[in-house]
Amino acid sequence: MRVLDSGQEALVERERALLDRLVDFLVGFGAPGEDVEIVRRSLSDLEELFLLVIVGEFNAGKSAFVNALLGAEVSREGVTPTTDRITLLRHAEEPTERERRDGVLERGHPNDFLREVAIVDTPGTNAIIRHHEELSRGFVPRSDLVIFVTSADRPLTESERGYLELVRDWGKKVLMVVNKADLFDEDGQVEQVRSFVEEGLRSALGLSPPIFFVSSLLARKAKAATSAMESRALLQASGFGKLEAYVFDLLLDEEGRVRLKLQSPLGPVEELARRYRGAVEERLNLLEDDFRTSENVEAQLGLYVEDAKRDFEARLAEIENIVLKMGERGDVWLEENIRLMNVRELFREEKVRRRFEREVVADTEEVIDERVDELVDWLVGRNHKQWRTVVEYVERRRRADYDEEMIGEVRDDFEHDRGKILRSVGKTAQDVVGGYDRERESELLATSIQNAVARTAAIEAGALGIGAVVVALATTRFLDATGVIAAAIIAGYGLFVLPNRRRKARQDFREKTDALRLRLGEVLRRQFETELNRSVEKMREAIAPYTRFVKTEHARMTRARTDLSEIDGEVDALKDEISAPVPGPGKDA
Repeated sequence: MRVLDSGQEALVERERALLDRLVDFLVGFGAPGEDVEIVRRSLSDLEELFLLVIVGEFNAGKSAFVNALLGAEVSREGVTPTTDRITLLRHAEEPTERERRDGVLERGHPNDFLREVAIVDTPGTNAIIRHHEELSRGFVPRSDLVIFVTSADRPLTESERGYLELVRDWGKKVLMVVNKADLFDEDGQVEQVRSFVEEGLRSALGLSPPIFFVSSLLARKAKAATSAMESRALLQASGFGKLEAYVFDLLLDEEGRVRLKLQSPLGPVEELARRYRGAVEERLNLLEDDFRTSENVEAQLGLYVEDAKRDFEARLAEIENIVLKMGERGDVWLEENIRLMNVRELFREEKVRRRFEREVVADTEEVIDERVDELVDWLVGRNHKQWRTVVEYVERRRRADYDEEMIGEVRDDFEHDRGKILRSVGKTAQDVVGGYDRERESELLATSIQNAVARTAAIEAGALGIGAVVVALATTRFLDATGVIAAAIIAGYGLFVLPNRRRKARQDFREKTDALRLRLGEVLRRQFETELNRSVEKMREAIAPYTRFVKTEHARMTRARTDLSEIDGEVDALKDEISAPVPGPGKDA
């Protein structure tokens, strides 16, 4: 580039800052290295000569066109793909040639046009060697101007359309050259082909570039002719004069060339921002669905807890009712048996105990144990069912159709990480379900409840079941009541106070039995809630990596969307300023 004035230097600095910011964004996003390299090359190309890239299918006459443009035999010509690699043409005081590490053949030539412009002659768009085509495509984002050469005998082929899409996507200014126009026999053929090319570019690609019909062959003859008259006639017949005038006005005019040079890196920035913006939006939509998935799992757990508590209270009421009925039978038994005729019986403790167990306790112990076992089995089974629900829900999410598709036009670790976490979460939940030993879980829960009940009564549970503990406590309460009456009789209170003692014994027995029932309910409720909370917390822990990933990635994608929006804003501002008249030397704005 020429020496810039202060206003242009300021624009260049802003472009450098923009490109640096895009590099930081791409690196932070985890973008592929080739995308990062495009931006870094754009940074370095700001300091380079104007880059004119010649593209088209092999045998379209690209090399002949370059030779005609430069008026010298710089590129090899032939009917076979003679340009089998990227060739970079630069100015040199004498012809030189060297092969660079990146596979590009760099040629120097003493040509004044090359003092300000470097030309890239590429292999055909349908290159036989894949690597050469990839190198060719890699130069398009770096180009400041693209001249697309097609052949008059097969204009705008499918492979050329595909390549032009690439040029369009990178936001590059393009000139369309229909070479070998000398093959047309009539002027009407030129207009037919012009209409075909214009319509194809407009309908398929949305492009309307300048189109020039030339004959590189006649142009080369014109420049080689010794007669001025012959040279003018051949040049007019070649159509090359109009093209040269357009290109030279565009490229040899310093102000226009600087403007094109400044606009050049904005195309790749816009294209990359478009790609990553699409990826960001698609991922945010995907993550919104993931949010709903995790929220739905949490909602399911909430409903599970509510339903379990409600069902538990109904089952607990059945167990408490068993104790309540035993207490009622004990109350009636005390009323009927603590009478004058039975005073002697009260001193026969073992006999009284056996009668109490037979007539009051009855099958209470077995019924309580059955109900508690049913409660334990119900809770364990319900936990297992909920685990299966979580497994199936996560698995459905993992198998969603778009989970296996490429997100947007960008590949990085997002899809891999998300899929890996979903598989890991699903496997964790499946392992829990698959290794769920219902019998052992029931045994552990039953033992936990049994020990808790025993502790409230200061009884070593040992081999006692919960029903046995409850019966033991109730029997103790009964013997306490009968013992108080017997003690009163021995103390000499006589039979006159027996009715009062009976009422007191019944009252004490009712109160202590009610306390026992309530305490049993509290213990069962506490153990139930402990087990329920433990199970739900394990389910939450199982999906926690997924939930954390969703939250982290959602925050990262939201920041990325903001960054890209700011990058887009700076691109628009730079385009407006670059399109405005650029002050010349000594005419700072």
